[in-house]
Amino acid sequence: MKNWLWFSDFFSSSEVHLHGFTEHLLEKTTRFQDIDIVDTPFFGRMLIIDGDVQSSEKDEFIYHEAMVHPAMLLHPHPRRVLIMGGGEGATAREVLKHKTVEELYMVDIDEDMIAAAREFLTSWHQGAFDDPRMHLIFDDARKVVENFENGSLNVVISDLTEPFEMGPSFPLFTKQFAQVVYDKLDDQGVYVVQSSILRPLIYTMHAAIRRTLQAVFPVVRSYAVYVESFDTPWSFIIASKGKDPMDWTSEELHGAIRERISGELKMYDAESHWHMFYLPKNIREAIDEPGPILDEEHPIYLTRKGDILPYK
Repeated sequence: MKNWLWFSDFFSSSEVHLHGFTEHLLEKTTRFQDIDIVDTPFFGRMLIIDGDVQSSEKDEFIYHEAMVHPAMLLHPHPRRVLIMGGGEGATAREVLKHKTVEELYMVDIDEDMIAAAREFLTSWHQGAFDDPRMHLIFDDARKVVENFENGSLNVVISDLTEPFEMGPSFPLFTKQFAQVVYDKLDDQGVYVVQSSILRPLIYTMHAAIRRTLQAVFPVVRSYAVYVESFDTPWSFIIASKGKDPMDWTSEELHGAIRERISGELKMYDAESHWHMFYLPKNIREAIDEPGPILDEEHPIYLTRKGDILPYK
């Protein structure tokens, strides 16, 4: 143990989660972010971006299955799917398990992140970058999405860092961009967004994203799953133009998983689906509180402590 090095994952100025690691495989500063990849005795290989744990080898499947499968199954026949972010390649891996997928567009602004994933995160992507259905695009996601024809996409997946403190992803979380996504989706289209940490006192980011999507989409549902390497529940929001993810029966959902997905699912099934969507009372009440939306014309500054400030 004395030979270990330590990484401090700060949740706040007074709260920290320590991870011991045995080898520092990559330390790289790109034009967009700081990337570290380490090997840890407990979680296996771990990806750290800008000082925050992004995913670990031992439990990344929890996050990625939760993000992908409820949304993909909600569309009756998803053939054309777009991912924003998802640099590890694991989001793409899960999308490509769906037998109906013919085209997958993955847009990431940081080519160096993809290169690092190809070399060091093979258990994440499992060859997804080289699947013939994959179209990998290095560009600004907003510009790419805007160039699709209206109604041409079935599912859009936002696996981007949340826009704390007016970060660079802010334009991709606004009401204006949600309307762009809405227009590009077909009549039964589904949009799923990773929506930040879901812990007491820090519901504000999730709630702001939720209210923003409710301003555009007719069906909006929050859900969450505990990710051990994050040491917290992590949240997602599905916004749908058609079916509600709570409208399944268990028999229907079991059947859809069996018929439409090839390959192993380690976490997600019908029971897990209900567990993720049935949030505790205190969380439901907190995220339903009225408040501001994410709007380009009236931007707000959301801090990691949960404060909402006007942006100047």
